[in-house]
Amino acid sequence: METVGKVIDSVHTSEGEKGKIKIRLQELENEINAKQMDINLADAQSTATDISGILQRSWRPLIGFSAALAIFFEFVLKPFIVFFLGVFQVEVGPLPQMNMEQLMPLVMALLGMAGLRTFEKSKNITK
Repeated sequence: METVGKVIDSVHTSEGEKGKIKIRLQELENEINAKQMDINLADAQSTATDISGILQRSWRPLIGFSAALAIFFEFVLKPFIVFFLGVFQVEVGPLPQMNMEQLMPLVMALLGMAGLRTFEKSKNITK
């Protein structure tokens, strides 16, 4: 909407017309935001118990749990497995390798969002 506002400013019309157009754009943006809030409310109130309803409500925790499992495997479990296999002289093929270059940005984003949410709650910015 900001870009459209700049285009409106560059058009050679009267100040009154520019004001009317900007007001209408703001009304449209408010309508879009209201519709999105309605969608968010309907999602939050969903009581669907089938697989789609469960996934709808739990996709963020599932992503976090998956990332935590991958980090646990790569940095905790795998070194212990390698150690015990070495102690007992067991020959096995290479263990699975997690692509940490792709995983760590996701984890950092999740941690950043969690930290931001904690900060918001501590400052009573949101309820």
